[in-house]
This record gives sequence, structure tokens and C-alpha cells, in this order.
Amino acid sequence: MLSAAQFQQLFPEAPEAHRSAFLASATALFHQAGLHARPARCHFFLAQLGHESEGLRRVEENLSYSAARLMQVWPARFPTLAAATPCARNPEALAERVYGGRMGNDRPGDGYRYRGRGYLQLTGRDAYRAVGALAGLPLEAQPELAASPQHALAVACGVWVWKALNPYCDAGDFTGLSRRINGGLVGLQDRFAWLARAQACLPWPGLEQVRAVQRLLRARGLYDGSIDGILGRRSLAGLAVLRAEAGLPPGGLDGAVLALLPAGDGAAPARAA
Repeated sequence: MLSAAQFQQLFPEAPEAHRSAFLASATALFHQAGLHARPARCHFFLAQLGHESEGLRRVEENLSYSAARLMQVWPARFPTLAAATPCARNPEALAERVYGGRMGNDRPGDGYRYRGRGYLQLTGRDAYRAVGALAGLPLEAQPELAASPQHALAVACGVWVWKALNPYCDAGDFTGLSRRINGGLVGLQDRFAWLARAQACLPWPGLEQVRAVQRLLRARGLYDGSIDGILGRRSLAGLAVLRAEAGLPPGGLDGAVLALLPAGDGAAPARAA
């Protein structure tokens, strides 16, 4: 599903231990998580991994912040310099402050013990327990396993299944997927950049045709989203209007729609002489 050359193209700075373990287990784990069924699932998954782990280079949450940075990242929790100072450059204190008493972290030290780890930053005792059960790993007892090269991909696939993320992929909702993973839309632009890399690394038939139709929809004022090759809600809404304006019956991206593409577009079908 992902060759060594494709992996190197997508994650060129990944440590060797993560590279070899990822490639050895990817095919089986991707099938278990249903990522093999549709191209968008694989692309969305790899893009989110790329962003959350900085290209598989960061597998444990950095909780060492200056007081000023704490005020920027958690303004509600640290509204003043005086409030932020006790947790500045103090990862354990910070973890207890932001994670303690929630997400199943009901014991002293749980906030730090169950801090973000792995390719998708698994966080909180409840999550470690649930994903551990799915991945067949004792993550609640040994949370450090989530960041290990041998288990990081299994944990990421477990997170994917636990959060039921494939429907977002099937709907082409990359933004909604990002919100489901992150809890907000932090780093959305970088996530889309990773998506473009994943699509370029693992191309699939029809990608350029979708992009061409998105360009046509945008030119006609029917679409204002990204030219990303994803048939999401906005693309489909614009496509429905395009079909109606062209006198076509309701439907999807078919030959009749492709025939509407400008002749100079590389994705347009060849015209008879």
C-alpha cells in the first residue's frame, strides 16, 4: 500500500526505527482500520499523521513552554503572567493543570502520565484505555508504548477506529476530520499542505479530474473551496448546480460533466476532430 520509496518521499526525516516498523506493519494495519478501501481514507490518514507528528519525528507532546507562550496557547487558563509562571518550563505541573481531572485523569500525576503520545497524540487515561483495547496493547498500564516505533502505527490506527474517522473521509470533509482529531482547527493550513503531499505521493485515478471540475466550478462562481481533489460537500453542491445549469439530470462527476471542461484543461476528455 505504501512503498519504501513513497514513504521516503512523504516522510523523509522520519527516524529509521519508525520507518522500518511503519513499512513492516502498514499493509495489515491499514486493512484493519479500513484505510485501504478508499483512496481518500489513506490520504487523510497520512496527512493527519504528518501534521500531528511533524513527519513522524515528534511522538511525544512538548509541554515545556515559556510563561508568555502559555498565555498564548491557553489564554483562559493562564490569563496573566503570574498565573502562567508556576507552569512555565514545568511539564509535569502544566500537564496536571491542563489535563488533570478530565479525560479519565482522576489520579495525581495522570495528566502527565497520559500526555499526548504517538502519531496522533493520544491523550488522557480514557483514550489510552480505549485505544489500547482496540490495538491489543496495555496502554493504560504502559502509556509509553504509544510512542514506540513498534506500536505507534497500531495506536494511530486504533485512534482512527475509536474516533470513527472514515466517514469524514468518505464525505470528503477534511476540515471536519481535522476538528474531530484536534478538537479545533489548529494547524489547518499545515494539515492541508500534508494532504497535498500525500496525494502527490500516492496518486489515484480521477484526482486531476476532480481538481479540474473544482476549477470550473470556481470559475463559474459555484465553489469557493480549495482545489484539493476532494469531492466534499461544497464541491458536490456546486456540481449539482452546474449539472442543473447545463441541463443535465441529477448525478455525480461523470462523462457529461467532464465534457463541460475547457478544451485546454489537461483533464478534459479528448474531442473528436
